Parts: sequence; structure tokens; C-alpha cells
Amino acid sequence: VGELVIHRTRLEQLSSNYKLTDLHETLEQVGRITSDLQDLVMKIRMLPVEKVFNRFPRMIRDLSNELGKEIELVIKGEDTELDRTVIDEIGEPLLHLIRNSADHGIEPAEERIKAGKKAAGTIKLIAYQEGNKAIIKVEDDGRGLNIEKIKQKAEKSGIDTSGMSEQDIKNLIFMQGFSTSEKVTDISGRGVGMDVVKTKISAIGGTIELLSEEGKGTSVIIRLPLTLSIIQA
Repeated sequence: VGELVIHRTRLEQLSSNYKLTDLHETLEQVGRITSDLQDLVMKIRMLPVEKVFNRFPRMIRDLSNELGKEIELVIKGEDTELDRTVIDEIGEPLLHLIRNSADHGIEPAEERIKAGKKAAGTIKLIAYQEGNKAIIKVEDDGRGLNIEKIKQKAEKSGIDTSGMSEQDIKNLIFMQGFSTSEKVTDISGRGVGMDVVKTKISAIGGTIELLSEEGKGTSVIIRLPLTLSIIQA
């Protein structure tokens, strides 16, 4: 269908140089049929993100037991639809983000209670459509990013943070191999892999935004194209 759209556009450009009524009428009809076919193929390719989200409740239960933490997973907007190519590619980045939240973000119950929080931590997985984009958020009410730790790690790595904004410092976690965690875990390594998450999201035409407040939690916002496979004429 993509090639059909391209050739239709080329025909329209060529026909604009000639005053042939029959040709123009035929092209208009071809245009309508192509658009209808394009819409149909797009609809066929669209799948609910539930196909990906369904794997995470059990994973969170297993992680809760393994980490000895109380973690609740809240899922919203699982009926939001995405191109099947995006669906196929988004699973691994979401898996990593959720593991990171469970392992490094959510605190043990005792630590949470001392901080005035409820014993159980919450991870939210939210999807919705915004214009021609699909938004997926992974949010937790955990400890948030420690700016000082990130700065110290950056300085050790030879990165000068003196002229950087707070947000720029937070975004350093997307650098290859960058992590503030001192220990490796079976759940999410050292937290290494945020660079892979960003690379995978970029590869399917998406963007990733990080919001975090120390002691309050972290939110990762992913913006994705609804469709990938067909060129809009």
C-alpha cells in the first residue's frame, strides 16, 4: 500500500501538467480507492496495547516476592491501539522500565513507612492517545533520582556538570553504561540499560522524557507514532 500511495502521488504530479479531464477523473477515483485501502490496512495493523501490558501483573507479583517488597501495579488505557510493529518493539523497553522501578525505585516497606508513605509501593502503567501519538507512562511513587549521586558518578566519569541544569543531570542516566547503583542485581543489573531503552524507542520513531523528584518518585513518558508502515500522501 505504501508503494501504491507513492505512485498515486507521482501520477497526480504528472497529470497536473496536462489538461486531460478523463485522466483527472480517473486519478481522483484511484485516489479515493487508495485512501480507503490505506485506512483499511492501518486498521488491520492496529492492536490494543493490552497485548503487551498483560504480561506485567504476574511479573510484578514475582518481583515483589523476589525483592521482599510490597508492590502494586495499576494499569490504565490498555485498550489504546498501536501499530503491530510498535507493539512488537515496545515490550522490552517497558519490561526494563518496570523492573527498574521495582528494583531501584520502590523502597522496602520499612523505609517507606519512615518516609511517611504507605508500606506498599505503586507502579502505574498508563496508555492513551494524544493527537497522532500514543503516550505510555511508567510511573512509580518510589525514592526518585538522587541528583547528588548522579553528579558524583558523572564527575568520576569525567563529565563536567557545573553548567548543567537539574534536568540535564537527570538525563545523564540515558548515557551508555551510566548508573548510580553500586551493586548488580538479577532483576535489573546495575540499572544499566536506560540507554538501550532510549535507543529502542528512538528506532520506532518515539521519544522518551524523564521526570523525577527525590523522595516522591519517577515518571517516564514515552511518545510513539500510532502507525509506522504506510506513508501518508
